Amino acid sequence: MISVVPPRATPSLHEVAKRAGVSVSTASRCLSGAAKVAKSTHLRILAAASATGYQHNSLVGQVMRATRLGVAQNHLGTLAFVTPVADSHVWRATPTLCRNWEAARERAESFGFNITEFTLSSRGMTGRRLGEILTARGISGILLAAFPTEPHEISLPWDHFAFVQVGHRLESPRLDCVLSDHTEAVTMAARTIAGCGYHRIGLAIEKYQDEITDGRWSLGFAGLRATMPSLAEIPALLANQMDADRFLKWIDQYKVDCVLTLSTFRNEPNHMEAWLATLGRHVPRDIGLVSLDVTSVHADWSGVEQHSDEIGRAAVDLLFSKLQAGERGIPRLPRTLQVHGHWHDGRSLRRPL
Repeated sequence: MISVVPPRATPSLHEVAKRAGVSVSTASRCLSGAAKVAKSTHLRILAAASATGYQHNSLVGQVMRATRLGVAQNHLGTLAFVTPVADSHVWRATPTLCRNWEAARERAESFGFNITEFTLSSRGMTGRRLGEILTARGISGILLAAFPTEPHEISLPWDHFAFVQVGHRLESPRLDCVLSDHTEAVTMAARTIAGCGYHRIGLAIEKYQDEITDGRWSLGFAGLRATMPSLAEIPALLANQMDADRFLKWIDQYKVDCVLTLSTFRNEPNHMEAWLATLGRHVPRDIGLVSLDVTSVHADWSGVEQHSDEIGRAAVDLLFSKLQAGERGIPRLPRTLQVHGHWHDGRSLRRPL
C-alpha cells in the first residue's frame, strides 16, 4: 500500500498577519519595504514570516500595484545593473561587458522589466546609499557586473536583494553567478593549437585578468600537460602590466611558438602582434597568437568565442527565477552557471596539419 503525503499548503500573507497581530496590508507593506513600521512590529512580522515559511514575492506585489493603478501589466518593474566603477565609460569601453549589458537589457525587456545602470564607486555613492536608492525605487533584483580592471572589495546590503553576478565571481561573499567556462576555453584552445603543429604554448595575460576569473585562466593552463604531455612546460606570464620588453623577453627565454592571451588589456587593444613584428616574427608563420576571448577588437584573431551575450541573457533568467521564488540575500549554496565557448577560426594560427 502506497502512503501519499498531501502537499504542504503554501503559507499565506494572511497567516503571517494573523500570527503577528497586524492587518494584512501592514504585513504586506512591511515585507515589501513599501512602508516604515515600528521596529517591534517589524521584528514581529519578520518572525511570523519565518515561522510560517512565507516568502515575499516582489513580482506578485508589482503586478498587484499595477492592477490597483490600472496600469498595463506588461511592465513588471526595474532591475539594477550595478557596475563596480566610478564612471560608466570605463566598463562601456570593455567589449565583453557591453555585450553582457545589451543582451541582459533585451532579455529583461522580454520579461517586462527595465534595467537601470548604477555605478557603485561614483562620488558620494556607498553600498548603503545604493541600497536605500534601490529600495525607494522598488528595485529588488540586482545584476552585479564584472570588473573591467582590478577587482576590489564590494560592500552592499546583501540581505535585502536578489543578486546574480554577471561574468565573474566575487571571492566574498559567494553569490549566484553566470560566467564563461574559462578552464574549458584554455583546454579547447590548446588542443586546437597542438593540432596545428605548435608545442611550446605559453599563457600571457595581466594578473588582474586572472584574478577576476578566480584564477581559472592560469588553473586551466597549469593542467594542460596532464592530458597533453607532449607540450613543453612553460611558466605563465601574469604581468601586473603587460609591456613589450617583458613580453618579448619571455618569448625568447622560453622559445614560445604560440601565445594564449586576451584581446585587450585595461580596455586597450592587445599589441602583441606589433611587438612581435619588431623582432621580425610574423603571425602566424613564425608564431601563433590566440585569444581566449575573441571580441570586436581583434575579430580576425583565432581563439575562443565566449558568448558574452548569452551570459547576459542567462544572468537575467537566473535573477528572474530568484525573484519569482522570493529569494534574497547570500545563498546558503551558491549556484554557478557556466556558458560554454566555441572555437573561432581566424588568421593568427596556422592551418591544421
